[in-house]
Amino acid sequence: MRVSVSDPDVRVLPPVSAEQLRRLADVQEDHEHVPGQILHHLGLTMSRVEWRSEITVRSQGLPNGPVCGVPSEVRLSLVHAEHSIRLAREIPRGGCLAREVLAHERRHAEVNRRTLRQAADALRTVARSWAARAEAQAPNAAAAAQLLQDDLTAAVEPVLAMLRDARQFGHDEIDTAEEYRRLGRVCPADQRRLSRSLGDG
Repeated sequence: MRVSVSDPDVRVLPPVSAEQLRRLADVQEDHEHVPGQILHHLGLTMSRVEWRSEITVRSQGLPNGPVCGVPSEVRLSLVHAEHSIRLAREIPRGGCLAREVLAHERRHAEVNRRTLRQAADALRTVARSWAARAEAQAPNAAAAAQLLQDDLTAAVEPVLAMLRDARQFGHDEIDTAEEYRRLGRVCPADQRRLSRSLGDG
């Protein structure tokens, strides 16, 4: 049983418009916000995790089947296939507000990385337990291998669901009304320049 994690450093990509960030985030138009405020996205952290598996199957049975297949080797990997941060290009470059928004987004990135490591530990435990009991009765070795792959997928899905829930909880703890009020108050000079760029004032 081998479980590996691929988690490269988060990439800070070139800025795009606040409107493009809003579309990337797929924000609903009726999203709740403070009355009288215009909803803008100043930063966005994007993350996509994939899991991959490779099972070597040992089978016994008649030449023309049926066979009993068991896993002789299992390799699993959790891969951060995408992990990036973008800021709105309307934010003054290199200034106080850019640093504050980037720091906010890096907190989201740390949630992503921490929960990925936690998921890898849980995946290791679940996969070992699965491999100890896994077997498949099938007409041939190829069918047995597919049944084992399907069974492993079903065993892994609760771990992936826990990963999604843990991420959502971590992000919700960051994206509080208090935090957004704070980000709306810091760096007043940059805020004024931002408002002009966004056409808010």
